[in-house]
Amino acid sequence: MANKGGFIALLIIIAMLTISVAMLAGYILVFRGAVQNNTETLKDADSNEIRRPSDNEIGHKKLFDDSQFFVLKNGNSMSTKTSVIRVGIDMVYFKRVRGIKNCEEKISFFDSEIKELIGTYFQDKTLEQVKDIEFKKKAKEDLKKMINDLLNSNEKIYNEIIYEVVFYDWFYQ
Repeated sequence: MANKGGFIALLIIIAMLTISVAMLAGYILVFRGAVQNNTETLKDADSNEIRRPSDNEIGHKKLFDDSQFFVLKNGNSMSTKTSVIRVGIDMVYFKRVRGIKNCEEKISFFDSEIKELIGTYFQDKTLEQVKDIEFKKKAKEDLKKMINDLLNSNEKIYNEIIYEVVFYDWFYQ
């Protein structure tokens, strides 16, 4: 009798192991494609390729009708020379963002605050700073962050609305 009970217990253990091996094999077959896709995505990210959103995902808004002049801060307090910068600014924004019904409407609503923010930004810069080519790149990133912060100031979830700030005109004197 004891021999027969041990035989049944052994059969149950073998059946459970067989079922678990089959389930593991099925899991590997089903989810193996997802793991490969993630690996390919990581390869794209590692290759430093910048994926630009498609044309139907983004919109453009010129901030000023013409190029705008801003007076720069006087770097040397002894000098009476006034320096100015003329910039033409185009904002590239995402048309659809989670949590925001209409991005274009939101940007239009904050239009005057965005213009004031840009004017204040350039008022604090000197001619020497503006002459540096790296400053232009820094200004694009700074303004993008500042405008996104402004647009998200009354939102529950922070979303990047402004994709890029483009200076289509940049002249200083």
